[in-house]
Amino acid sequence: MEVEKTSEAIIKVGDGEKNPHAIKALMISLFALVLSLAGLGGAEEIKIIAAGNIIESNYQTMTEFRSLRQSLLQDSIEQLEIHLSASSPLTVIEKNNLEKIVTNKKTEMRLLDSNIDKKDGKKEIEFKLSKVQHEKKLAKAKNKSFEYGEALLQIAIILVSTSIISAIGGLLLGGVLVGGFGIAAVLNGFFLFFTIST
Repeated sequence: MEVEKTSEAIIKVGDGEKNPHAIKALMISLFALVLSLAGLGGAEEIKIIAAGNIIESNYQTMTEFRSLRQSLLQDSIEQLEIHLSASSPLTVIEKNNLEKIVTNKKTEMRLLDSNIDKKDGKKEIEFKLSKVQHEKKLAKAKNKSFEYGEALLQIAIILVSTSIISAIGGLLLGGVLVGGFGIAAVLNGFFLFFTIST
């Protein structure tokens, strides 16, 4: 018999009689919609963070390689200059060849430090690295906002749902307030109006 009473109640509501829980149901639907958007936004930011970690690691490796290569070149140049300055029996052609080698090594060292044409010197790579780190920082801030928004919206859905069953007005008010903060956090995740610090 309980099923028949429920179906009769649904039929009465369907005929235009006002349902006191319709607004609550719409609020729950809105919160659920924003919650799903928060999930999508958070997943996208996590992808950006993961890709940034890989790119950052690659750039750091390239910078370390260039530093090591510069150190080896510097040692080689010093050895060759010592050999040139020593009173060794070198012919003029041999001295000229050694001086060309030293000049080439110094040019290579300079290009390892900064190569504007190829944009692969240490300075250019460090600039790219700083851009990637900045993008990662923004993605982390946005993701944190999405996470807070998701948690707040889940709490709001529970509070509003419970207010339907228990008819306690405070739960509805609490759910609306928490849901409002959750929506604000999700919007912040997309537009980053402010950062949430922990």
